[in-house]
Amino acid sequence: MKAARGIVVMTLGMAAALPAAAQTTTSGTPGPIEIAPPAVSGRSAYVNQIGNANQATVTQTAPNASISIRQDGERNLTTVTQGGDATSYGNVVQTGNENEANLSQRGSGINALYLTQTGIGNRALAQQTGQSGALNGAVLTQAGTFNEMNLLQEGSDNRAALAQDGNGNQMTAAQTGVGNRLIWTQQGNNLSNLGITQTGAQAIQVTQTGGN
Repeated sequence: MKAARGIVVMTLGMAAALPAAAQTTTSGTPGPIEIAPPAVSGRSAYVNQIGNANQATVTQTAPNASISIRQDGERNLTTVTQGGDATSYGNVVQTGNENEANLSQRGSGINALYLTQTGIGNRALAQQTGQSGALNGAVLTQAGTFNEMNLLQEGSDNRAALAQDGNGNQMTAAQTGVGNRLIWTQQGNNLSNLGITQTGAQAIQVTQTGGN
C-alpha cells in the first residue's frame, strides 16, 4: 500500500456573464486538458479516511493499477474497480457528507481519472474502457449539494473536464472512438442534463449558468 502521486492541469476559458438559465455551446477546440500520469508499475492503493462511517471499496485485477482515495466527513462512499489488461490511475477526494463516487476502469489501453467532490449528497459515476493508443483522461469536479454526474469513455485519446458548482445539477456525457475533447461547466442550481455524446474527433465546450 502506498500513496499515489499525480498532477492535473485543467484550463477552462473565461465565460462572460449570462442571464438566468443561460447556456453557451462552442464547437471547436475547447482548450488544453492535460492529464498526468500514468506510468504505473504493478498495483497500489492508498486510502485516507477522516470522520465517521466513510466507506471505500477497491478491487484491482489489472496488472498496472493505482488508486488514491481521501474521504473527510461522514458517510461518504467510494467504489473503485480497475480490471482488464488496462493501465489505470485514479485519484478521488471527497470532502463533506454522503457523497458517492463509483469508478470503473478497464479495457486494454490507458485510463486516468481525477474526481473531487465537496459538499453533501453529490453523486458521480465514471466508466473508462481504454483501447490501445493514447490514454482516456477525465477531471471531474462537484461542489454543492445533490449534483449528479455520469461519464462514459470508450476508445482512446478522449479527454473530458466536467465541473458542477451549485445544487441539484445533472450531467451525462459519453465519449466513444478516438480523439474527443469536452469541457462542460454547470454553475447554478437545477440545471438540465444535456446528454452530450461524442463519437470521434469532436471538440465541444458547454457552459450552463443560472437555474433556480
